[in-house]
Amino acid sequence: MPRDQQHSDEKLLNDVRRVAKLCSREPPRKKDYTEHGEHAPRTVTLRFGGWNEAMKEAGFEPRSAIKETRDRPSTCPLCEEVDEGLDFHHWKYGENEMGCYLCRECHDLVHEGDGKAKQPGWLPAAIENLVTHHLKKHDKRDVDKIIERYNLPDVDDLVRREL
Repeated sequence: MPRDQQHSDEKLLNDVRRVAKLCSREPPRKKDYTEHGEHAPRTVTLRFGGWNEAMKEAGFEPRSAIKETRDRPSTCPLCEEVDEGLDFHHWKYGENEMGCYLCRECHDLVHEGDGKAKQPGWLPAAIENLVTHHLKKHDKRDVDKIIERYNLPDVDDLVRREL
C-alpha cells in the first residue's frame, strides 16, 4: 500500500468521529485533532481534499470560517469609534479567511512590534496586542465574547493566556 494510503478512508473518518466525541465538538477543530487524533490533520486534509471536505465525509456540518455577512459596520469593535472607512483585518487568509473590521488606528495598534503581519509569530503577538487594547477599553475578560467580537480563529488558548 502506498505511503499516503496506509490507512483506509473509513479508519481516518472513524478517528475524526472519535475525536469529535472525545472533545464534545462537532465537527472537531484541527487543533482538537492535533491533540487527540491518531494521525496528523494534514493526512486527513490531503486524503479528502480539505478539512471541511473531510468533516462532510465524516457526517458533520463544517463550520463557516467567515461570519455569514461581511457587512461593513460603522463602528470599530475595539475602540467603538464611528468610522465609515473601517478596513477588513485578516486573522487568517485564503479559502478559510477570517477577520473583522477595524479602524486604521486600531489595526495599527494590533500590528505593533512583533505583531506585524507576515513576520514569523505575528499572530500570537497580534492577539496579545488586541487583548491588551481590548482590556483598556472594555475590561471584559470573557474569552468567548472576545473571540466572537473580533471574529478570531481557534486561538482560545492565546486569548486566555493574555487575560
